[in-house]
Amino acid sequence: MLSPLPTPHEMSVWDQQTIHNFGLSGRILMENASRAALYVLRAETAGRKFGSVLVFAGPGNNGGDAFALARHLTNDGLAVRIMHSRPLDGYTGDAAYHLNLARNMDIPCALLSAPPPAFPKADLIVDGLLGTGAQGELRPDMRTWIAAMNDMKENAFILALDIPSGLNGLTGEPMPLAVRADLTVTFGAAKLGLVQPPAAPYTGRLVVADIGIPRQVKASHPAGHALLTEKLADLLPRPAPDMHKGDAGHLLVLGGSAGMTGAPLLAARAALRSGAGLVTLGCPEGLSPSYGSSPEIMALGLGNGKRWSEECHADLAAQPRRFSAVVLGPGLGRDSGAERFLRRYLDAPHPRTLYDADALYLLGKNQELLSRLGPEAVLTPHPGEMGFLLGAPGAEINRDRIRHAREFAAARRCTLVLKGAASIVAGTEEPVAISPFHVPNLAVAGSGDVLAGVIGSLMAQGLAPLTAARAGVYWHGYAGRLLEKVFPYRGNTPLDIVENLPAALKEWKQCAQPKTS
Repeated sequence: MLSPLPTPHEMSVWDQQTIHNFGLSGRILMENASRAALYVLRAETAGRKFGSVLVFAGPGNNGGDAFALARHLTNDGLAVRIMHSRPLDGYTGDAAYHLNLARNMDIPCALLSAPPPAFPKADLIVDGLLGTGAQGELRPDMRTWIAAMNDMKENAFILALDIPSGLNGLTGEPMPLAVRADLTVTFGAAKLGLVQPPAAPYTGRLVVADIGIPRQVKASHPAGHALLTEKLADLLPRPAPDMHKGDAGHLLVLGGSAGMTGAPLLAARAALRSGAGLVTLGCPEGLSPSYGSSPEIMALGLGNGKRWSEECHADLAAQPRRFSAVVLGPGLGRDSGAERFLRRYLDAPHPRTLYDADALYLLGKNQELLSRLGPEAVLTPHPGEMGFLLGAPGAEINRDRIRHAREFAAARRCTLVLKGAASIVAGTEEPVAISPFHVPNLAVAGSGDVLAGVIGSLMAQGLAPLTAARAGVYWHGYAGRLLEKVFPYRGNTPLDIVENLPAALKEWKQCAQPKTS
């Protein structure tokens, strides 16, 4: 369901535990890494012919991986040349071991200089300069060599080992530049920085390769972050042949105000497209006619006018407890009537309530209400709304999204989805989960309403809030990926996201099936 995303420090702990406590040597781990990289390279470039190879080897263990791969590429018949960043007699330990094996095969080696001479032409470039532990501003010589690799990209395929050199393994930011790889083979697990949005222009195709880190090591030293995977599909409710609509839950969407009647409708339609059995849209009575053209959605008029009020809540409270979950906030508005309605609602909230959009603004304005959310509440802010909740600018939120999400969810005992590229899902239990999707097609007004409807639908169908949030974020992202194929330059509407939800689920389920030979 989740794939671990260790930080560089956590990955170092895994390596050290494997070597010193489990007994698997660093030399073997390097050999495993180089062979895994070779197999991935072959698979990803099938049909492409490489003749000459430049292998850039850095001063540390990443250089050792590169030395080992140089040997395998030579055995494949390629003309390999190693460009090493420190004198040959300066390498020690496991890296020196693999360097000596490469030299025993008479692979040509040349010391990198700054500024470098013109490099020979190559069809394939292997980037093994810097690993995930690199921090801070790059040295001038490293910048020169990285820039040179990028200059050769037009005519060469670039394979990065573990991480593109120059990329921060924690944040995904270039320092200040990084190799622009076509393929990154990362070892043991994807590192946290590799899935952060800033990393996307540098990683190319990202493939995780197993190198033999024991399962016991990973279990005894769990990563604090994880990647949402296609296996979440296994948690979704499976339709029974004899099911009826009541088995799939009844979602109530509370929202809508003058000029903003579309937001709750998007959430309601998304809920139906993601499997809810019944959906009711609750809104001020005077707005009910706005939803008459949507016969699949039941309208519940509240109060007497077109504005939210305490009377709206009184009418809602008079309803029997027939709703499985609630989405509160899309298009709600921010006036005093909406604020009074929210206050009254929080006197006895439905335990499974998702708070979105204007409800989040009002919660941020009235911080004392945050203690009354309910035991299974889900909040789905974008960075600006997260700023309202924390009293901080959205730009500050974006500088450390994971920390803000984790700390808020822990303090408020709720599930929080911090929306955006690579959305973050945090709850009261570790790990914090990160979406693998950063799809521009989802950056459209109304997309968040669709996500709220999907998560609300899954809660109504019986999934625990944290599970519903994780699965909903993945589903929403997958639908965006399908739209990217049809609208490569965007131009889709939020309704297109809604209408693609069933097709996205079908393809997602197929991807999640075990591969058979």
